Amino acid sequence: MTKIKAPNKAYNGMIGDVVFTNGEADTDNQAVIAYCRGAGYEVDGQTLDQDDDRQNIDSRDVSDQQNASPLRDAAVNPAPSDFLPPTNAGKADPHGPAVVSPGVHAAPPAPIVPGPVPSAPDEQQAKETDAAQRVLVEGQPATAAARPAQSASKAAWVDWAVSQGMDRDQADDLTKAELIDLHGRATTTEEE
Repeated sequence: MTKIKAPNKAYNGMIGDVVFTNGEADTDNQAVIAYCRGAGYEVDGQTLDQDDDRQNIDSRDVSDQQNASPLRDAAVNPAPSDFLPPTNAGKADPHGPAVVSPGVHAAPPAPIVPGPVPSAPDEQQAKETDAAQRVLVEGQPATAAARPAQSASKAAWVDWAVSQGMDRDQADDLTKAELIDLHGRATTTEEE
């Protein structure tokens, strides 16, 4: 057991799970021992010397050290390899309303944009960036932004129908016109 004495000899209380009575406690809790040692408590008869260099570090004298890969903000400095970079990245104020990140795929408030992410990442990125621009920057309703145009391919309408709850095999069996008829109408709230 390690004996700890508080600077205040009348201290009755707790530090972590260690109970002090009349300014003294015994513990094996290494976190409490380290805290008390650094806070000027007497630990096993020793107190850190207040003139110890570790106690008198001026933060202006501490130099930065790179311990990992440098961080890069894709909104400020986009790279061609970024998947789903923020809209208008590198073109507008990165902290302004015109630069928004689609974020994690289909995480609110961004819309769900169905599509073949693994097999066509460039195509999916273009769709998601466009949807994020329309919903998060331009303020369009999420469902309006994700619903394909009537001129879109049948595959886009199949993806849309699946995102609306239809089974993919069932959607594949329908014609584009049937998909538009079933899933292409704006909802009442979108029409208002």
